Amino acid sequence: MRFSYLETSHITERDAARAGRELSGYLEHLRLASADASYGSSESCVHLPSDETLRAEVSRLAKEKSSRTLREVMVVGIGGSNLGTRAVYDALKPSGIPLSFFDTAHVRLLKEACSRMRAIYREKGEVFMNVISKSGTTSETMMNARVLIDCLKSLTKDWRGSIVVTTEPQSLLDHWARAQGVPSLPNPANVGGRWSVFSAVGLFPLVLAGVDIKKLHKGAVRASRRCLSDDVEHNAALQSAVAIHHAMKKGAVMHNLFVFDADLEWAGKWCRQLVGESLGKERDVHGRIVHAGVTPLVTIGSTDLHSVFQLLLGGPEDKFTTFVRVRSKGDVSIPRVDEQFDAIVPELNKKSVTEVMDAIYAGTVQSFKDRNLPFVEVEIARLDEESIAEFLQFKMVETMLLARLMHVNAFDQPNVEEYKKITRELLSG
Repeated sequence: MRFSYLETSHITERDAARAGRELSGYLEHLRLASADASYGSSESCVHLPSDETLRAEVSRLAKEKSSRTLREVMVVGIGGSNLGTRAVYDALKPSGIPLSFFDTAHVRLLKEACSRMRAIYREKGEVFMNVISKSGTTSETMMNARVLIDCLKSLTKDWRGSIVVTTEPQSLLDHWARAQGVPSLPNPANVGGRWSVFSAVGLFPLVLAGVDIKKLHKGAVRASRRCLSDDVEHNAALQSAVAIHHAMKKGAVMHNLFVFDADLEWAGKWCRQLVGESLGKERDVHGRIVHAGVTPLVTIGSTDLHSVFQLLLGGPEDKFTTFVRVRSKGDVSIPRVDEQFDAIVPELNKKSVTEVMDAIYAGTVQSFKDRNLPFVEVEIARLDEESIAEFLQFKMVETMLLARLMHVNAFDQPNVEEYKKITRELLSG
């Protein structure tokens, strides 16, 4: 992964070095957390990519539950129990068992899922279900699970063998699983949903889908080595956090992740949750009311150049942009149709799709430079397990460091619990 931040982000090497000194103690804390197999701190997610015991347990259970007649894996979870898995799955398009995702209350999708299950079992196939909730009491997840499990029970006597739950040990969902003889994978207590993509939450469905989770962990470990280092010059997470924080102090209230690859759209949505829940805080770490945060946006190139680019360039200068592109992908040559058609946009002649996208990307970045708008660039080598994991780990460490600079707790979400409490009161009333 290549990262570029100087000049275009409006910060200097001196700014970065000063922040590096400020964050040196916290980086040391993160390095200790990355080696702590007990998951004893709020930052315990940085240890996940090194947890070979976890990876072995997930692989063993996935192998046990795999079947040549398995036609679909239904991932039932919401927020962090869903977005990281979907980000990796959508980016890699693996060739294993197809995954489907159930993350909200949607009648049509549930009816279609039950209809699909019935058709699969009529054809002697099987469906597998992974119910994921850290707390074990998430309303949307439990609702979807009830509907889908009820349908599954009507189709096979061995429905218990077609379910795995992933939850915090001793949760109500964990107790149900144990009572039913359904396998339960642990979600460590100190690893919140938005930080859990490299835990069993993401690994189990992804390995069923055909993702090499060993390579996934390898890429994340590589990112950790760089992003937890005191070497400011080579620490992309520190550089990026400093650039975003600098822009916030200059009036940026939005952070736009501008991904120039449609396969990264769900990675963008995962980042949106990571930034929104980790940095949007009513109070700082001292309990003072600060209403801190930066609003996360996700923009897709080149599609959104025709929807919001006018606003990005001509509107308020209140945004910081992170451009993300993929360097190596397959290509398609642009064919000739006929002389009249080829003359409509003659610049396309003798070009490939990649050449056109490269020119669009360069033109977009140059437009930002010409207007002196702050941004950084991230280049992913290719869309494979190691590279996508390296990017996700980079964003997680970046968010931790940015929270530290903002003096907010990156690991709680007290306001999210408000709607959950009110929802339960309304349902029980």
